[in-house]
Amino acid sequence: MNVRKFLAPTSREALQQVRQALGPDALILSTRPAGTNVEIVAMPGAELAKISPGGRPAQAASGAADARTPAAQIPEARGVEAFLPPRVDDRNIVRGTGGQRRSGNPGVEASPQPARQRTADLNERPAAEHGGPPLDQDGSAVMAELKAVRGLLETQLATLAWSESMRRSPLRMKFTRLLLAAGFSPALARGALAKLPDDYSEEQGGKWLADVLARNVPVVQPEDNLVTRGGVYAIVGPTGVGKTTTTAKLAARCVVRFGADNLALVTTDSYRIGAQDQLRTYGRILGVPVHVVQDESGLAGAIASLRRKHLVLIDTVGMGQRDSRVIEQVSMLANSGAKRILVLNATAHGETLEDVVQAFQGKALAGCIVSKSDEAVRVGSVLDAVLRHRLLLHFVACGQRVPEDLHEPNAQYLVQRALKAPAPVQTFQLTDEDFPLVMSACDAPAGPVNEGAAHA
Repeated sequence: MNVRKFLAPTSREALQQVRQALGPDALILSTRPAGTNVEIVAMPGAELAKISPGGRPAQAASGAADARTPAAQIPEARGVEAFLPPRVDDRNIVRGTGGQRRSGNPGVEASPQPARQRTADLNERPAAEHGGPPLDQDGSAVMAELKAVRGLLETQLATLAWSESMRRSPLRMKFTRLLLAAGFSPALARGALAKLPDDYSEEQGGKWLADVLARNVPVVQPEDNLVTRGGVYAIVGPTGVGKTTTTAKLAARCVVRFGADNLALVTTDSYRIGAQDQLRTYGRILGVPVHVVQDESGLAGAIASLRRKHLVLIDTVGMGQRDSRVIEQVSMLANSGAKRILVLNATAHGETLEDVVQAFQGKALAGCIVSKSDEAVRVGSVLDAVLRHRLLLHFVACGQRVPEDLHEPNAQYLVQRALKAPAPVQTFQLTDEDFPLVMSACDAPAGPVNEGAAHA
């Protein structure tokens, strides 16, 4: 057996000698100080296959076996395939040249037990003896630990890669910080800045970024919004986003432009106390009756009777996005032929808005309306949801007044407001150490941002 000894002033230099002499697969047998040096005893990794479970070379143990006999038919060869390293204790430790030798192989102490028996003993011993949980037959415990180690390594490597890319492109790093502080998601920030020209100045880069975002906001032109086009629309969304007030604002716009005779109001909100009275009050002011429906058949009948109206607005029941009844509501409105307009709260967190869109999206979603923009410190989160899901933006609501506080969307204004948002308070501000971790942890697709739109 080819066992060699290496001496060097430090363990790093000794390992380098081992790698150069025996290759990267070398097996380290022992490491100990030797005066002012470090002594490492090692052997080539290929030599391990020559060791049988009984501690004898596989070729000698085969005896009179013919050299042409397949390895699978030699008992010692089968034992080598099943070989597992023994437990490191006083009885079967792998020793260097200074240790005792109980076999004919230099530097390797024989183990009296077969490999399978030693594996069974290892599984039966308590976890405290061998430093971990018992191994089951399929090695699931080992695989779980390997996956955990792999996850840690991937996170560390992704963090280092992101830090290096940001170091090479400081302008991209500056604008990434700006987008994150404005409320945009890391995925959208990464996608929007992927094609930022490297030779741009800070002023040119700022204009390029604002232009890219503004061109990608899917705003509805005044001649195409729901009031102008008409039809049957259900105003949907979670509780407290302002659906009833938004319905009243849309109704007032329609009355001013097309007259009260061309508008119909329908409500399905029979759960909330005073909900019908609130809409009836608005209807009385506008001179429009309010129709109350309880179920899918009632809704279908009401829509059929109002089909000659220019615009039919349906005020729906407010439900949390995780309420099981949301699926029933979406199905009822889809079967009735009504198009759905989702109301998004500008003050909500980005993850909450993502949850809302996923719950209410379904089929026949005709767009969205952003509400409470006057209460939001920054509107980046709601713009992020609109951009990534390509939601047609019909209107932006910014107050309680009816109908004054409902405006047609202006993409340039919304983007400029998002990018010029005040700096976050210190509690929510990312430090230099936090920033690479946040960016590297998000591997979601960047979304439908067209980075080259600025050059169109």
